Amino acid sequence: MGLFDKIKSKFVSDDGTFTPPEASFATRPDTVYAPVSGVLIPLEEVNDEIISAGLIGNGYGILPTGNGVLYSPVNGRIGATTVTNHSIGIATNEGIEVLIHIGIGTVNMKGKGFKRLVEANDEVHAGQPIMLFDVDAIKLAGYDEVIACVISNPDAFAKIRHVGASGTLIGDRPLVKIGDPLLVAKK
Repeated sequence: MGLFDKIKSKFVSDDGTFTPPEASFATRPDTVYAPVSGVLIPLEEVNDEIISAGLIGNGYGILPTGNGVLYSPVNGRIGATTVTNHSIGIATNEGIEVLIHIGIGTVNMKGKGFKRLVEANDEVHAGQPIMLFDVDAIKLAGYDEVIACVISNPDAFAKIRHVGASGTLIGDRPLVKIGDPLLVAKK
């Protein structure tokens, strides 16, 4: 067995199912971290009237790169899931409610291309895989694959600082990786 086979065997079970590895990064209780790697987009530039108007919350859009694994951006409890698995909510002990919405119009995919790895009321920690999504299936269905990661209860905080930044730019936009700080909520 070669090195690649040894590494691969850590993430693929005997029945051939992919088990994503956990991401490890330092966390603070007032901070929301990037749930995927990708290109950071201001929320107002997301191609959805409700999201871009901030009606679902205050945050960022991320054009994902990588393996189609969504990681928990905070330590908390799964508060809301959808039958179609295109969005998920997490509440922290500090009162931050995070909503992650995968793709634009993907509710119409009726769950195809999505696999939820957690259930409502599950405790999760930052860096834990919580959802799998197929970027190619989203694009093939004709939908935008941008992921919105927002604090859905911004009125509960005196200030939400947007701290998503990177020294690496793609087309004048920062590239973020899983676990990079995105939002800081101050009471």
